[in-house]
Amino acid sequence: MACVRGRFRLLRPYTAPLKHRTFRRRTQTTREQSSSAAWAALDSIETTERVRVAGLLNAMAGLAGRRGFESFDFEDIRPNSMNPHRGAWRSDVRLPLSGNGGEALVRYVLRGSRLTAGDVALLMDAGAAALGKEPRVEDYVVSGRATVVGDLHGSLGDLGAAMELAGRPSPSNLVVFNGDFVDRGPDGVEVLCAVVALKLAFGPWVHLNRGNHEDASLSRVYDFEGELVAKYGDEAAPLLEKASDLFAALPLACVLEAGRSKTLVLHGCVPRDLPPLAAIRGAGRVVSCAAAHYDENATPDERLVQDVLWSDPSGEVWEPAGVPNWSRGGAGCVVGDEALAAWLGREGVTRLVRSHETVATGAEVADLGAGRERWTVFSASRYPHREGLNKAAVLVVDDLGGVAPRRWDAGEGVESRADPEAVEKRVRAALWRHRQRRCGRRSRGGSLAQRRRTRAAVVGQPSIVWRDALLPPLGRPAEGGSWADALLDPSRRRSLGPFKQPRRSPTSRAANGLFDLMDADHDGVLTADEFFAAVAAVNAALPAERRIDGESVWGLLDSNGDGALDKSELAEALDR
Repeated sequence: MACVRGRFRLLRPYTAPLKHRTFRRRTQTTREQSSSAAWAALDSIETTERVRVAGLLNAMAGLAGRRGFESFDFEDIRPNSMNPHRGAWRSDVRLPLSGNGGEALVRYVLRGSRLTAGDVALLMDAGAAALGKEPRVEDYVVSGRATVVGDLHGSLGDLGAAMELAGRPSPSNLVVFNGDFVDRGPDGVEVLCAVVALKLAFGPWVHLNRGNHEDASLSRVYDFEGELVAKYGDEAAPLLEKASDLFAALPLACVLEAGRSKTLVLHGCVPRDLPPLAAIRGAGRVVSCAAAHYDENATPDERLVQDVLWSDPSGEVWEPAGVPNWSRGGAGCVVGDEALAAWLGREGVTRLVRSHETVATGAEVADLGAGRERWTVFSASRYPHREGLNKAAVLVVDDLGGVAPRRWDAGEGVESRADPEAVEKRVRAALWRHRQRRCGRRSRGGSLAQRRRTRAAVVGQPSIVWRDALLPPLGRPAEGGSWADALLDPSRRRSLGPFKQPRRSPTSRAANGLFDLMDADHDGVLTADEFFAAVAAVNAALPAERRIDGESVWGLLDSNGDGALDKSELAEALDR
């Protein structure tokens, strides 16, 4: 209460003027969009590095055969922590799953229960068998509504939020999962098993598409294999083989017919050369395609599947189709909006719904003209590893052909683990990994603008992305340059702090086999000369456009910059 000239009135809480509230909202929106752009650029840089390592692993397997090795054996390396997962064991999966049984299993997983290796194997075998009978592109008529769920990346909380919005699958409530169930999140195994259980329980009312992370080669250089080793130890190897079979069985796309509209749902974008939709329908099943552009023996099916899973729209009207997607290590292609609109019109498709890219608001649309549109939906909030600021969303397609996004934030219902310095740390780590090539380029001199262009060419991403999204988190420019350029000065490195990225997952089993093959003198130390000799032997069998960039891969592996690797350092590099 307050007294004013002898009278009493209630104190009202202070409310900022409308213009101040509007300014704060705009500032918050701008901050979130800038963070999302930075994380998307870092995602592209790190994906490019992982694709190069996957290409090296595949190429080394061929080199092993030429050198007389009977097999390229990925021996097991035990992780430091064998059970980082929360919750209790559960072992009562019974097939065939009913709708209630599938829902019960998903609820248990969402509450933190851990499936046994036998349960995981059972679900993967049954899922691969069921999905193997489905066409590569499934057609649906939407009688009520269809909900499209984007990338989940091992986030159980976001899976729970998506299913709460989607509701129980039924003939009038189709649920489409658009790939990328694993990697860059702590619960990839559980998310994969949950969506497979939903498919087994509800059959034609649940559709699973393949994403670019559902790939046998990529599993070795990202988080999924390490997660399996951490949770299941010696049983991880057969589970990875079963997961690879499941990945190969996943469909590539689906078509939703609603009212007078047709919606094509796939993970990446349409293939280069814009083949008819019938070509995607006729594509074969492939185990791995992440490094197909490095493989001279890659089949047409592997190249087509890579395009479907890895390609991106350019957002530029004039961009032709078929330009290599250099932001993802050359995997897939880039398709201009004019070419995409023409392809959609030719195939009688109203809109393309895709995922594959982080979106600050979870979903966004691009108008392609002539009644065509392109949607991107991403369903993992605070990506990656709960460190980002992006929202998540699903898309709801009604029976009249209308589309509406439904968004949420931090699907796990807990405080985000976002580190204010996470972007800065990862940008510095990326610059450090590519330090040798940057030093070599800078030694030739040049202006600050030229150094920015060099950095963009060497590390990845256009110069404007570095200027607007990646360099600002590093702080104020110093002495006419940027903090990033100071990394090249050895006398200043200590003041800039550590360069290593946060550890992502336990050790991958790929390290031993790769190390033993490249360690020519078998002294337990892999020198730079031995590494580059092995890469040269691999590149000798590849055409110029598919050769491994040895300097980039070495910068990723040699994290401490001493010019040599032991097995533990190589294993740690594969796990970042």
